[in-house]
Amino acid sequence: MQKTILLLLSLFVGGALYAQERWSLERCVSYALQHNAQVRRALVTSKEYNVRLNTARNNRLPDLNASFGQNIYFGRGPSRDGTYKDNTQMSTSMGVTASLTVFAGLRIKHDISARHLDLKASLQDLERAREDLSLQITSLFLQALFCKELVGVAERQTELSRRLVERNELMLQGGRSVEAALLESRAQLSNDELNQAQSENNLTLALLALSQALSRESAEDFDIEPPATDSISPDALNRIKQPSAIFETAVSIRPMIRAEELRLESSARALQIAKAARYPQVVLSGGYSNSYFYSFVSGYNNVAFFNQLRNNGNEFLGLSVNIPIFNRMATRNQISSARIAIEAQQIVVSEARLALRKEIETAYYNVRTSFKKYTAAAQSVLSATEVFNYEENRVAAGRSNMYDYNDAKMRLEKAESNMLQAKYEFIFNRKILGFYAGEPITY
Repeated sequence: MQKTILLLLSLFVGGALYAQERWSLERCVSYALQHNAQVRRALVTSKEYNVRLNTARNNRLPDLNASFGQNIYFGRGPSRDGTYKDNTQMSTSMGVTASLTVFAGLRIKHDISARHLDLKASLQDLERAREDLSLQITSLFLQALFCKELVGVAERQTELSRRLVERNELMLQGGRSVEAALLESRAQLSNDELNQAQSENNLTLALLALSQALSRESAEDFDIEPPATDSISPDALNRIKQPSAIFETAVSIRPMIRAEELRLESSARALQIAKAARYPQVVLSGGYSNSYFYSFVSGYNNVAFFNQLRNNGNEFLGLSVNIPIFNRMATRNQISSARIAIEAQQIVVSEARLALRKEIETAYYNVRTSFKKYTAAAQSVLSATEVFNYEENRVAAGRSNMYDYNDAKMRLEKAESNMLQAKYEFIFNRKILGFYAGEPITY
C-alpha cells in the first residue's frame, strides 16, 4: 500500500512539473510582439496613415456628381393675359457634373509625398514599439534568471545550515558540543529558511512581471528556460565595438532616428503645400442636365415627357481659373508656420540622435564596469569559499565558534550574490550594445 501511494505521488509531482511551461527568451519576445496592446495600437495607427495616403492619391481623380430633383409648386401666379390665376405645376430635373483640378501649384503632388512619408514614419514607430518591447522583455527575462539563481544560492545556504544543525545534534549527543551551539545553529537555519522563502517570492514576482508583460491571462504554470549564456571573459569584452562605431551603425538602422528623419522630410513637403496657395488654381468642369415641366391647371407642357428628356438636355464644358490676390496674409502665415515646424522637427531629430548616443555610451561603460565588478566578485567568491571551507572544517573538528562560521557563510552568500548581479548587468548591457549594432536579441 505504501509503495502504491509513493508511486501515485511521484506521478502527480511529475505531471505537475511536466505541465509547467518553460519559455525561452525567443519565445517570450515572439509572444509579446503578437499580443502586446501598444504594438497593436502602433499597427492600427499605421493603417490609418495608409488610408490618408490613399485619400491624397485619390485627389488626382475627378469629382463626379449626379442629381435628381422633383418639385411641385402651389399657389397663384401671373398668366399670359396679365392676371393672376391658380398655377399648380410640377418640374423634374436631372443632371451629371464632373470637375477635375488641372493645376493647383503642385499641391496634390506634395500632399501625396507628405502622406507617404507619414506612413513610412508610422511604420518606423511600429518597429520602434516592437524594439522597445523586445528590450523590456529581455530585461524582465534576465531579472527572472537572476532571481532564479539567487534562489539557488539561498537553497545552498539553507542546506549548509541544515547540515550544521544535524552535526551539532550528533556532537551534543556525543558530549562534544554544548547546547548553545545547537540553538544558535537552529536559529541560523530558521533565518536561512526565511531568506530562501523571500528569494522564492522574489522569483515568483519576477515571473509574474514577465508574464504580465507578455499579456498572458495568467502566470500559472509559467517558468523560463535558462539559456546557455556566453562566458564572461576578457575576450567577450574585447569583441564589443567602440561607442562611436556602434552609433554610426545604429543611427542608420534604428527606427527611433529614421522615424523623426521621415517626419522632417514630411515637414518640408508641408512647406511646399503651403506655398502652392500662391499659385492660380485651374479646374476643368463639364456636365449634362435635363428638365421636364407640367402644369396641372392648364395641362401645358413643352413636349411629351420622353421627348423632352430626349430633346431638352444640355451639356456644358468649362475651364475656370482662380487667381489668389489677397487673403488677409493667410498664405504668408501658413508658410511661416510650416517653416517653424521644420525648425522644430530638426531639433527633434538632433535630440533623438543625442539620446541614442547617450544610451549607447551608457550601455558601453556599464558593460565595462559590470565586467570589472564581476571579475572582482568572482575573486571574492573564491576567497570567501576558501575561508568558509576552513571554518567548516574547524566546526567539524570542534575548534571553531558559531560566530566565525556564520560570518564566513554570510560573506560567501554576499559574494555569490554580487557576482550574479554583475553577471546579469554585463549580459543585459552587452545585449543592448549588440541590439544597437543590428544584432538580434537572442542567445
